[in-house]
Amino acid sequence: MFTDKGKGNAGMQKFDILYQKVLSDPHFRQELVLRPEQALKSIGIDPTPEVLQLLKNIETAVTALEEDLQGPAQTVMLT
Repeated sequence: MFTDKGKGNAGMQKFDILYQKVLSDPHFRQELVLRPEQALKSIGIDPTPEVLQLLKNIETAVTALEEDLQGPAQTVMLT
């Protein structure tokens, strides 16, 4: 995933780069959603199937959290 065997903290450094880029660059965030493989490659991360799946899992979790935070007040009752 974000680890490079035999390279110490390289995987964590790549994660930190990704994290900072997502927080600070709205264009990169959009690219990460629309073209994740290209976005990851642009910052030196190999878009392996495992990494791409992690991104999908994060997106699903964020969407679920957003829905939970909106709460029942946002739900339309049809009865």
